[in-house]
This record gives sequence, C-alpha cells and structure tokens, in this order.
Amino acid sequence: MAQSVDLDQFERAILAALQKNARQSVQELADRIGLSTSPTWRRLKALQDAGVILEYVARLDPAKLGYGQTVYANVTLAKHNRDALQDFEKAIVERPEVQQCFSMTGSADYIIRVVVQDAAHYERFLQEVVFTNPAVQHISSHFALREVKNTSALPL
Repeated sequence: MAQSVDLDQFERAILAALQKNARQSVQELADRIGLSTSPTWRRLKALQDAGVILEYVARLDPAKLGYGQTVYANVTLAKHNRDALQDFEKAIVERPEVQQCFSMTGSADYIIRVVVQDAAHYERFLQEVVFTNPAVQHISSHFALREVKNTSALPL
C-alpha cells in the first residue's frame, strides 16, 4: 500500500480545484488558491512528482458514446495459483470495456465494472473473456439500473 503524503492547505486547495477542473492554467489555479504563480507551479510539480496526481483525463458520457449499460460482476476463481491469477488479470486489463477491476476479500475474488452497449455486448464479453478462461469458476453479474452518483473526486 502506498504511503500517504502530508498536505498543507495550499496543496489541498490545488487538488480540490484540479478535481473540479483539471484544464485550468497555473495562473488560474494560483488566483483560485491565493498564491502567486511560481509557488503554485512548484507545489503542483511536487504533487505530480510524488505521485499524488496520477494523470489528467477527460470524463466522457458513456451513454452518448453508445455504452448505455454498466455491469458489476463478482468473479470467483477455481484456481488461485500465480499463473492463473496473472492470466485472468491480463485478460481483464486488455479489455477496454472493463473500467475497473479490484482483487477482493470475501466471497468473490474480483469485482469488475464493465461498460457495454447492451446485454448482447455483455454476453459477447463473457464468451470471449470470462467463459474461455480456465481459472474462472463463477461469475455473478449485476446490471446497474441508473447512476445515482459517479465521481472521481476524493474528499480533501
């Protein structure tokens, strides 16, 4: 597990502002947090170098791009040796439909979040990725009815 970083009020303000709008200039960011440009840039660079800021991305609307269905799936493996785990994880990582994958404790070994166009698209995903994988023993799929909250912003 990564070690946490101690942040001061300005670093927290920088992160909060970036979580709302990562496209703002350093000058806009400096104005927003109440520092001049140079110290804001240095703090921003230090946050990037420390790995606190992982990447800058654009959030897209999946439904407007034809991906109207989100599926959460609990995956249980029959085999837990290193090769089986690596093969399963490699297959999952390679699929663009898989938005998230977590190794879990409890009754499921993994939980994956998959975005698909429709049920038929999900069935193809299962046939190509899950059912052909010898390590998979069981999968339990849950189709999301509607999105209530979806954020990438962390509480600061």
